Amino acid sequence: MRSTVARLGALALASFLIVSGAPPPPAGAANEPYLIGATVSESGPGATLGRPEADSMQLAVDEINKAGGVNGHPLQITILDDESSATTAVNNTRKFLDAHVIAILGSSLTQTSLAMVPLATQAKVPMVSFASSSQVIQPVGDRQWIFKMPITDFHVAQAMQEHMRKKKTTKVAVIYRDDDYGKTGLSHFKDAGANFGIEVVDAEAINARASDATTQLTHIKAANPQAIVCWTTLPSAAVIIKAYRELGVTTPIYYSDGAATGVFPQQAGAALNGAYIASTKINVADALPNGDPQKKLLTRYIATFVKDYPKDAPVSIFGGFGYDGVYVLKQALERAKSTDGEKLRQALEHTDYLGVTGQFRMSGGDHNGLSVFSLVLTQVENGKFAIAK
Repeated sequence: MRSTVARLGALALASFLIVSGAPPPPAGAANEPYLIGATVSESGPGATLGRPEADSMQLAVDEINKAGGVNGHPLQITILDDESSATTAVNNTRKFLDAHVIAILGSSLTQTSLAMVPLATQAKVPMVSFASSSQVIQPVGDRQWIFKMPITDFHVAQAMQEHMRKKKTTKVAVIYRDDDYGKTGLSHFKDAGANFGIEVVDAEAINARASDATTQLTHIKAANPQAIVCWTTLPSAAVIIKAYRELGVTTPIYYSDGAATGVFPQQAGAALNGAYIASTKINVADALPNGDPQKKLLTRYIATFVKDYPKDAPVSIFGGFGYDGVYVLKQALERAKSTDGEKLRQALEHTDYLGVTGQFRMSGGDHNGLSVFSLVLTQVENGKFAIAK
């Protein structure tokens, strides 16, 4: 299981740092492993994101090594838990840089990723984040070494608002997680909304660890919006739907992609039926037409994940970020034919990769490379995701 491998990786990293003060042999030496560091939020508020990301990174590394590695070299990944803490994410990043990793993957959250950015930038080591906010990669001039897998929050807002426009919705209220993720989501929702004539009539903050959302929902109910947007993740996402039902609110409710995990319908039960959730195609893979180029990739990934990591099943978009992050890095290493930081960074800027998250087409001006077409708006029906009509 991944947890055992990751634990061994962490011990190996610690042993290396203690025993040797000198740099390791160059990664280009014959058969030397390519050392990758990954820090994700396997505990704390971001655990529903970090656990499937960790599992999926290890799954991808195992597949790649079984197929012969990259450029004749095996991948060696060390996955550490940053506990959803920016301080821990920074400490983990320093450990990786001391160990001379060729790239860093993570972290799961916007605030943890933003804390890592200056270290990766200063060290000139490519970093592939799993955070949603576009702040992580923008402005590109200041973020040349930073890339990310999730689609940007602006595109998420756009997808939700396109659906609202069809429903003739013009006034919404927003509950946002009280941190960088929620605040930038709210900002992008307002920006995207201007193009659709959608006004935010009330905005209520909620703590990531909140146990009740009655106050926020009471204020929103009084504002009389035509729709409610929740820009947060579990566990606060579940707290919101609980209060929503208890107060008898009937206004349509939308969730950002931070809630697009199969764990959410399991936890919320029938209370979540009817809610809209922005998602990648991973949550509706079985409903995709056979001609969809992602369907075969998704079917294989989902089946393998559920078999190898049943404790973290069902699948979620977050696992897809971890899986694609490793494969995007693999492809860049193959193009660069080197582990040199600058060559690898340039190779990442030429990414053209179809993954379980979507079609990535990165460039010097776009370090994400996904479009709004990678998203689907889903609606929960009988505890399952369905493509919204």
